[in-house]
Amino acid sequence: MLNRALVVGTATAIALVVAACDSEDTTEVVNTQTSTKIIYKATLTGSAERPNPTPSAGTGSFTGTFDPATGIMTFTVTYQGLGANSTLAHIHGPGTTEVAVGVILNFASGPTPFTPGAPNGSFGGTVALTTANAITATVNGDSLRKLMDAGLSYVNVHSQQFGGGEIRGQIAKQP
Repeated sequence: MLNRALVVGTATAIALVVAACDSEDTTEVVNTQTSTKIIYKATLTGSAERPNPTPSAGTGSFTGTFDPATGIMTFTVTYQGLGANSTLAHIHGPGTTEVAVGVILNFASGPTPFTPGAPNGSFGGTVALTTANAITATVNGDSLRKLMDAGLSYVNVHSQQFGGGEIRGQIAKQP
């Protein structure tokens, strides 16, 4: 009798499992893993300019937010108090805080591009930091990201008074 109850109980359990699996109700599995965004910052000053610091009272900032899930970095640059009208703005690299090196990313293009002409301003945009994005002939987006990770790139705002750059700040990955 006990065996018969065990068989009936097991058969009932199997039937319930089969019925549940055959149901049209579905449970969606949601990926709860979120990408951790990476923040980059730079504080721009005349004293950080190289090869020669400038006496500029101008200041500025750069903030970039990189989303590894999309490969896109959104950035904002602000500057104020330049001694003359602005002329250019770029990311330069690879270089430490002690050297002046070539342009990698010209901010004159993008969704909210840098517009020269004022001693104060703000602009922003997006850039793909992926291998598929050829920023220059020798630097792709992934290379730029690696330079920023290593602290080997900087933001520079140039002016009519300081054609080589009035204010500069080394880009640093935030902890």
